[in-house]
Parts: sequence; C-alpha cells; structure tokens
Amino acid sequence: MDYAALFHTTYSTASLADAAFRAKVPVRIPPSGLKPLDQHQKIAGRAFTVEANNDLVSILAAIHRAESGQVAVITNKTYEVAVFGDLMATEATRKGLAGFVVDGLVRDTIAVLEIGLPVMSRGTLPIGPLKIPADLKGIGRINVDVTLGDVVIHAGDWVFGDADGVIVLAENDLEAVFARADISQQREDQLMAEIRAGTPLGDLFQLEAFLEKRAKDPSSTWGQHLADLGRAQ
Repeated sequence: MDYAALFHTTYSTASLADAAFRAKVPVRIPPSGLKPLDQHQKIAGRAFTVEANNDLVSILAAIHRAESGQVAVITNKTYEVAVFGDLMATEATRKGLAGFVVDGLVRDTIAVLEIGLPVMSRGTLPIGPLKIPADLKGIGRINVDVTLGDVVIHAGDWVFGDADGVIVLAENDLEAVFARADISQQREDQLMAEIRAGTPLGDLFQLEAFLEKRAKDPSSTWGQHLADLGRAQ
C-alpha cells in the first residue's frame, strides 16, 4: 500500500493521530511549533535521520545518501543557525526526497518555496552553519536515533507532517492505523454530508440527551454516548 500517497490525497496528521489512538497504536507527537513553509504542503515517508550538531557536512551527507521517497529529519543543538537552504532543496528534489523536517531553522525561504520541496521547521534565519564561531561547530551523525522534544525518532520510522504538525509511527503499525483511519473518514464524511444538508451537529450527536444524562450521572462519557449512537469514529 502506498501510505505516502494515501496521506497526501486523503488524510491529515490529525486523522492519523486519532486513528492511532482508536487502534490502540503508539503514536509519537513532537512538540508543537514545527510548521511547513507552505501551509498547504504535506510530508510523508520513511525517516533518514540527522543529528546535525551545527555540521553542514553531515546534512549534505544525509541528502547524498538518502533514497527517493525518504524524509530527512534534522535535529540541531542550537536553533540560532539555519541548517537548510536552496542548494540542498534543489539537490533533494533532484534525488526525489519527500521533504525535510527540521527541528531548527532554515533559510532561502522564497527560493525553497519556488522549488516546491515540502519543508517543515521552527522558523527562519539568514545565517548558516559556516558563519558561526568554531567552538559552536561539531561533527554530526546520520542514520541515528534523534530526539525532538521528548520524542525519539528512529531511522526508518514513518514521518507525517502538515499544517497541524508532525506525527511519527512505526512502519509495522501503518496497516492498522490506515485501516482505522478509513473507517473514521467514512463516518466523518457522512456526518459532514448530514450537516451540509441542514441537520445540526448537536442533533446528530443527541447532545441535549447526553447533557441530561451527565447531569444525573457525572461518570457518563462522551465516547460511550457516541458508541451507543453508532457515531463513534
């Protein structure tokens, strides 16, 4: 199954995160703040990881060694330097990489947008690694476990990103998550159709009945209420 294509055409990080929860599958969610340069772009693919350590060469090596369809995931010890720009975007596009998730800063924003490669980052800055003091430079590592906040990403994990942020799933869990997402999507499409046809969402969910039930029994849960209605997604 082409999970990357399915994500691009049908799903979102929000729908996959919900599906993972309902399928009782572990989903890793890095801290908020990772945003695509173009809010309409999505990223999906296996992670090729980089612990940059302010080392431009390690990022170049990652791009050189990564395979078509992979997502380069870059972490850096400081945010005060841009670790990705237009030359890298051009080469990554030539190689067919699916995009970049940068836990740090990028530059050449307009050029990268024109190139069209999906890039997520925490912001932009004009200064690159070559221009920072020598004592701040180190030697990076590629294809190692990297950490975004308290989330560990392993080389080969699947990374999905869009305007809402990034989620990470183990490859072995994708089948279960996408199967659950398909069920949820069908139910949500039906709800959307009913709302557009004029039925209030509160009526579809029998909201007043639930509020009355919860007033009498505070242990009543919304999830069980929806399940009883056959509306649980």
